[in-house]
Amino acid sequence: MKAKELATPLRRVSTLFNDISVQEAIAKMDKSRYQMIPVVERNSGRYLYSLSTGDILRHIIASGNLDKALKDPISAISMQRLVLSANEETEIADLFDIAVNQNYVPLVDKSGVFKGILTRRSILTFLNPGDKQDA
Repeated sequence: MKAKELATPLRRVSTLFNDISVQEAIAKMDKSRYQMIPVVERNSGRYLYSLSTGDILRHIIASGNLDKALKDPISAISMQRLVLSANEETEIADLFDIAVNQNYVPLVDKSGVFKGILTRRSILTFLNPGDKQDA
């Protein structure tokens, strides 16, 4: 099965544009309740990286000036961790090694345009269907 068949589509994923301020990113992350969110290029829709609340906090502390740090563009933030993306046509089984080390895999098309995410839970559930627990 291809990753795109099991993915959470773009329309259901919270994303940040690469040109917003740290303050705007904090507000959107707070509203979505996610600790890490994919960042996409506004004009092209290409996936760039994923931003975590920890990255933002480290940026604010390092700046030494809260007001200035909140006005900085998120592109000024150093990432602590690289979240690897995969092509949406990748077989789900081939994403296991990536999923072990990150909560989700951002999916892109052949041009790098962000299409959605594949969560670790969905990958593991697909690969081990006999281990489903009833809620």
